[in-house]
Amino acid sequence: MPVTFAVLTTVTAFSPLLFVPGMIGKFLRFIPLVVISVLLFSLLESLFILPHHLSHLPEHAHMKLPPWLRWVERAQDAVQSGLRQFIDGPVDRTVRYATAHYGVVISAGIALLMITAGIVGGRYIGFSFLPRIEGDNVIAQIEMPQGTPNERTREVADYIENVGHRVADSLGVRIGDDQELVKAVRKTVGSYPSAERGPGAGALPTFIESNKAEINFQLLEAEKRRNFSSVEFEKAWRAAVGDLPGPRNMTFSSDVMNLGAPVQLELSHPDTTVLTRAATEVQDELRRYTGVFDVRSDQEIGKREVELNLKPRARTLGVTLDDLARQVRAAFFGSEAVRVQRGREEVRVYVRLPKDERSSLADIRRYRIVTPTGAAIPLVAEVSFGTAPSTIRRVDGRRIVTITAEVDHSVITGSEVTSELTGRILPAAQERYPALRYGFGGEQREQARALGGMIRGFLLALFVMYALLAIPFRSYVEPLIIMAAVPFGVVGAVFGHLLFGLSLGMLSMFGIVGLSGVVINDSLVLLDFVNEQRDAGKPIREAILIGAKTRFRPILLTTLTTFLGVFPLIIERSLQAQFLVPMAVSLGIGVVFATFIIIVLVPALAMLQHDVGVKLRAWRGQRRGTSATNAPEIEPA
Repeated sequence: MPVTFAVLTTVTAFSPLLFVPGMIGKFLRFIPLVVISVLLFSLLESLFILPHHLSHLPEHAHMKLPPWLRWVERAQDAVQSGLRQFIDGPVDRTVRYATAHYGVVISAGIALLMITAGIVGGRYIGFSFLPRIEGDNVIAQIEMPQGTPNERTREVADYIENVGHRVADSLGVRIGDDQELVKAVRKTVGSYPSAERGPGAGALPTFIESNKAEINFQLLEAEKRRNFSSVEFEKAWRAAVGDLPGPRNMTFSSDVMNLGAPVQLELSHPDTTVLTRAATEVQDELRRYTGVFDVRSDQEIGKREVELNLKPRARTLGVTLDDLARQVRAAFFGSEAVRVQRGREEVRVYVRLPKDERSSLADIRRYRIVTPTGAAIPLVAEVSFGTAPSTIRRVDGRRIVTITAEVDHSVITGSEVTSELTGRILPAAQERYPALRYGFGGEQREQARALGGMIRGFLLALFVMYALLAIPFRSYVEPLIIMAAVPFGVVGAVFGHLLFGLSLGMLSMFGIVGLSGVVINDSLVLLDFVNEQRDAGKPIREAILIGAKTRFRPILLTTLTTFLGVFPLIIERSLQAQFLVPMAVSLGIGVVFATFIIIVLVPALAMLQHDVGVKLRAWRGQRRGTSATNAPEIEPA
């Protein structure tokens, strides 16, 4: 029973990770899928295959080792003796104290939880949705003003590429003369190829825009340039390029996986002038933060256009703005007259003014409008120049301006910048502009979706685990004692991140969710053995002491094997492996910390449950006795 329900609760703990929404959920879904498959197959192996193997062992399975391997027996005896001394010494005294002073132990546990909550809430440990995964490609993307010819864009791209080569030459001396730091350089004018190869980009059309360019430096593999990372090249390249006067936007990136900008704010307001002013103020505020750079917005100034404003006296002639627009368009752009089929192609024929009558602004001023009565009158409109936005973005029918910014994760995280926006900058902006509304996109939107889905799934998993534990124990209280180890696994994970200097993130949450199933197994094994001792007639305190001392060895072995299983990943220093290190730290350090808490906390809680049960039974018995005493006597007939 303990083995079966231990596996089922662990499977339940990992199940919510299969349904994490968003791109990150699709990317990481294979981790719980593999873990659940291995757990189920291990259950089958332990229940059906292992007993068959054990039944074929000889009666005297312990064979005498040859003399040159006697050191193995001596090591086994030494470990056995040391473990026995530890169990009869510190473990025995700790459990006796926990059962005798369970109030102190439980209060200390609650204080530890509060300290951990204070560490996280006080931001003594950072939060980064995903750890930065350095790749072998460092990419610079430039965006020139709208209407810039591709020749000018190419000149700026060539300059940035030349600066990149100079930076590579200065850094390349650190890897020796036998290898080149830069393996290849790809330069594209007209689009961003790296963005087009991103997730879901295959269904999007590719547009050639002469004001955009991308320079991609493919560096030597990370294992061959251990002296420095691609982030160093990125920072050196950005610093060497500096602030160019030509580009409207310029970004540098060296990450493998990009879920969007760390800071992406979407502002909306009914008045476009106010919206522009508010966006400018927010950008200025963001630029004041250390570690925040590449602050930009998508509010692009488009090409110049001719604007026609209808004069008031035109209304008296029956001319509307729609009439003006349709007639000017037909005259200067053309109106479709007929379509001619030529083989498999269809040719559209347009009718418009001759070229010499539609080639200058004076031609517009001389153009004559036809009124509804058929009369031709001079252009009854004011002609002026203006600019039109190159793109207009809307969300739920509201026109928005998107502000994005990059962050230096060693200085500040995107979550911290977002907290500053929601706590100080945006409320002040809404006081100045009451109709201003905002939302977040990019990495923050992905983070909210993923974490929200994971938390909901984890709460549901905890309820299912409680139900699974209530079945074999036939109690509604003992499952709570077993599950009390889950928060202390989280405490271990938090202190593990502090120990290794890591920030909490999505992968840390993955490890914590999986950790909850592992620590429940240890509590389940311990409490199940305590119940066996109580059923055998042992007093509660003696049953707890025997259970803790007897089950300490399997609990310790479970902890050590779990920790050693993820330990190679914890100490792995390759750049790509850093992606999974937070999950390994949560699982490995968390299970070690929770194991020692379990040996103290579960006996204390079990003793508390017993004493409270005794007092409740005594109180109920006293009430029943009082009720029987106060009952009216009925004389026999």
